[in-house]
Amino acid sequence: MSADFKNRLRILFWLATLIFSFLILAGIFLAPLLGGKSPAVSAFLYHLFSSVCHQRPERSFSWFGRPLAVCSRCLGFYAGFFFSVLTYPLWPGRLIKWLETRPSLILVAAGPLIVDAVGGLLGLWWTPPGLRLATGALWSTFLPVFWFRALNGLKFKS
Repeated sequence: MSADFKNRLRILFWLATLIFSFLILAGIFLAPLLGGKSPAVSAFLYHLFSSVCHQRPERSFSWFGRPLAVCSRCLGFYAGFFFSVLTYPLWPGRLIKWLETRPSLILVAAGPLIVDAVGGLLGLWWTPPGLRLATGALWSTFLPVFWFRALNGLKFKS
């Protein structure tokens, strides 16, 4: 277990982040699932996610005959973040410390995503949803390191 998880406050931050990121990911899949059973809740979820994603059906995976609440790249962002948070307690402390000292890795990980997005915007190519998912997940995989570092740096008054 990583050295980061010997402090109760850090465990609480991890658990809260895990639950919140799970709820976001669950909402993405609940929107199409609830389309026929609870249209109002489904519409609410689609509307909620419309503020962060274009939701273009041709760039989204479908479930139960309806597109997910976000496009495949945004799904990669949320899924990559969630699975990184989920496995974070298993990451060696040395790896976390090494990553914390290299914030430029976020830019390096964003490279494929940026190239893909710019190429798509310029009409040079169309990227299949699976590759969009992968570029989003690659970028967001590193975010929990910096998220937890920021949370651990917060000072609370007792």
